[in-house]
Amino acid sequence: MQTLHTSLLTNEELTTASARLLPLCTPLFTGQALLIAIAAAAEKDSAAMIQAASRQTASGFTDALKEGDSVRDTAFVTLRDLCGTAVKNPVGTPEQRAAGARLVEIIARHGNSIHSLGYTQESGKVKALLAELRGTTPTADLTLLGLLPLFNQLASAQTAFEEIMADKAAAEGGQALPTVAEHRPKLMRRLNLLLANLEEWQDLAPTSALTAAIGQIDEVILLIATPALARRTRNQPETPPEPAP
Repeated sequence: MQTLHTSLLTNEELTTASARLLPLCTPLFTGQALLIAIAAAAEKDSAAMIQAASRQTASGFTDALKEGDSVRDTAFVTLRDLCGTAVKNPVGTPEQRAAGARLVEIIARHGNSIHSLGYTQESGKVKALLAELRGTTPTADLTLLGLLPLFNQLASAQTAFEEIMADKAAAEGGQALPTVAEHRPKLMRRLNLLLANLEEWQDLAPTSALTAAIGQIDEVILLIATPALARRTRNQPETPPEPAP
């Protein structure tokens, strides 16, 4: 029996393999409750992967979120760096340097690298930072350094980003939608289990119906696995690397 090499398949190849192989395998499992259950679960995993991939491709929010996050990141990094500059500014007044030091301390407390966090975590950090910077003393310090417009820009960028996130959640119905990363390993494992059972069955108790079905299964596997194996060959270096000393 041919080997499918599920780990080498693209997501599209994997779901195609599932769509073509399950109708050939499932009728062979009559009376085998566990194998039928595995086949049904594999079909659900494949459908979930297709749904997730379709959502990722068709989503109108991906670019908007990326752009909104970039604007927010730029405002934060600029504010952080200018506060740090104020602390060391040789032509600044003692009051300005002290104001810069207080602002630097506040920003550091919330995280100097919050712009590198994931969308949700960064939003939480930025909102907490903005809340503290709205205090009386921080606002006075921002005003003294001429950074209040930049603070307002960061606040506006955060609000705009939250609005995009809210629109995205509303468009998706607020439901926890499937992801490729969640279902791909399950589909790989279940397809491998089903094929391994068929291979053992053919080895231990072959029948004419089983042999005919496996012939069809092998044709599907060859059709799908051949491009995947060719990709692996192309990606392998022609000359193996020298062993480490």
